[in-house]
Amino acid sequence: MTYSRGMAAITFDIEYTQERSKKTTGLRLFYAIPHLIITEVLDSLAQVLAVIQWFIVVFTGKRHLALFNLSRGVLDWQARATSYFGLMYDAYPNFGFERSNEPVQFAAEYEETANRLTTGLRIIWAIPALVITFGLAIAGVVVTIVSWFTILFTGQHPRGQFDFLLKAHRYGVRTQAYLLLLTDTYPKYE
Repeated sequence: MTYSRGMAAITFDIEYTQERSKKTTGLRLFYAIPHLIITEVLDSLAQVLAVIQWFIVVFTGKRHLALFNLSRGVLDWQARATSYFGLMYDAYPNFGFERSNEPVQFAAEYEETANRLTTGLRIIWAIPALVITFGLAIAGVVVTIVSWFTILFTGQHPRGQFDFLLKAHRYGVRTQAYLLLLTDTYPKYE
């Protein structure tokens, strides 16, 4: 699903599959650990890049393309890894910035021009989105645990649980993109 109002669009979607693997679901934590460790380290790098990008945007009003591309790649990998860990799909994610067989669509359109004011005050303006993201994360953990048991016992992921988790993941990805200065578009829950 794409969200844009004349600004850079953040797209994040996952193809729904009702039939799920009991085996990979049962061992998901162990399978996801390498991705989660690597993406956590890369997220720290992306945060440093966001600080550098913040200065560039505040002083020039433009985003640096190389910093944008690296941050976008990190966010893409992180979104795939956390979605896999969050039971959104069964295919093992590819290591690196390129997708392989994951049913995940992520895109962040590059827009060179950036709003200096919204960038300068980004950390303050992001507080409500962070509070919402935190609440969705708590609810998402509960739904993920319920989904884990449901998949283990039935081999199926109920559509309602999947849809809620997708919206929660999507909002989290959009919030992260907003904080990493990939877009000036405020996150929206949809």
